[in-house]
Amino acid sequence: MNMKRRMIFLTIIGFLFCGYSNSEQLYFIRTAIGEYEYYKLPPTQIISYTPNQDTLLHIYKDFTKELYQNYNRVNSLVYYPKVETFCFTVSGFKTYMLSIDNPDSIMEVCTQCPKNYFINSFCSIEIINNDWIYGCSNHKALRKEDVFIYKTIDDLDISPNAFKDIYLTGTKRQRVELRPHDPKMYLPIVADVENRPPFSVELPSKYQVDEKTYRVILVNDEQKMILSIKSVNPIAQDAYGTFQVVLYNKLKKEWKDIELKGNSPFIMTYGNWLAGLVQDGREWDEHFFNQKTSPGKQVRDSLYMENSFDEQAENYGFYRPGILYLLNTETGNYIEWETKQGDSEILLVQNESVYFRIFDSIYKASIIDGKKLGNAELLIKDNEIIPYVHWAFIK
Repeated sequence: MNMKRRMIFLTIIGFLFCGYSNSEQLYFIRTAIGEYEYYKLPPTQIISYTPNQDTLLHIYKDFTKELYQNYNRVNSLVYYPKVETFCFTVSGFKTYMLSIDNPDSIMEVCTQCPKNYFINSFCSIEIINNDWIYGCSNHKALRKEDVFIYKTIDDLDISPNAFKDIYLTGTKRQRVELRPHDPKMYLPIVADVENRPPFSVELPSKYQVDEKTYRVILVNDEQKMILSIKSVNPIAQDAYGTFQVVLYNKLKKEWKDIELKGNSPFIMTYGNWLAGLVQDGREWDEHFFNQKTSPGKQVRDSLYMENSFDEQAENYGFYRPGILYLLNTETGNYIEWETKQGDSEILLVQNESVYFRIFDSIYKASIIDGKKLGNAELLIKDNEIIPYVHWAFIK
C-alpha cells in the first residue's frame, strides 16, 4: 500500500480542571503520523485552549525536536485509562509514555531485546499484573522455539503465563485460540502450541466450539470481559451488519449475549460504559462497498485535508453511517444517537457526561438517569486541529 495513503493522524484531547476555578483548560495532543517533510507537521505537539476565554489555539508543548529524526512515524497509540497513560511507538523502534499527570514531558521506554530479537513494530507496551510489559519477536525462530519473549520495563523476564489477566480497553485487543469442546481460551503468544497459556476466564459449554478457531477478547478489566463471537455482514447496500459478542460479568459471574451494530465494531470502555461507533468493513461485498460513502462527505470536501477521513475509509476499507452509542454493561441501558456525519466518534465518558466529536466540532452531553442524553453543548469548533482529535481525558 502506498506509504502516503497509509499515513494517519492521531490527536488526543485533554481537559484539565484548574483548582477551584470555574474555567476549564483543554489540551490537545497532536500526533502526526507520516512523513514529516511532506506534511509539514510535527510528530507530537500539545495544543492548549481555554473555553469562553481564548479565540485561538496555542502550542503548549512541542516535542518535535525530541522525536524527529529523519522520517519518524507514530505506528500506533494506546490509551490506558486505568493508569491515565498514553503509549505510542515512533518508527516502530522507540516507545514513549505520556502521563496526563505530567503533560510537560514524555518518557522514552527502554526496550532492550536480546540478539536476533526485535521490538514489535506496533505499540507493544501492555499492562500485566500492574507491570508494564513489552514483547520482542524473532520471526526466524524454529517452530518449537519461542518466537516471542517478554520483559518488564525494569528489564525483568516475564513468563507468558502472566498474560492470563491482560488489561484490555478496546483499542488494545487480544487474540485467543479456541479448541474443540475445551472451556479454555489459549493465548497464541508462544510458538509451541502445547505450551500456550490459557486465559483466566473459562467458557461455559454454550460458547465452546466443535473445531479449532480463533476469537478476539475486546475488553478485559476487573469487572468484565467481552469476547467476539461472530461478524454478520449486511444483506443489502443500504444496510449495515452486526457483530455478536458475549459479555462476562466477573462480579456477578453472569454471561450475556450482545449484538452490536456494524460488522467491524470500534469500541472503548469507560468504567461500566462501552462507547462505540457503528462501522462496517468492506469484506462483505467489494462491489457494494465501493458505492457506499459515509454521510457528510460534502461538508468534509469543503475542507482540504491531508490523509482525510475519506482517504482512510478507502485505504482501510470501512463505512460509517454516523451512529454513536453507549452501552452500560451493568444495567444493560443502551443510548444511541445519529450525527449525520461519518467522521464522528465518542472521545470520553466520565462524570455522567459524554464528550464526542462530529468532524470539526466537539460536544458535551449529560447522561440523564443512565438512560438518555441531555442537550448537546458545543465546546469548540476548529477546522485545522479538531478533525484529527480521537481521544480525551480529564484531570
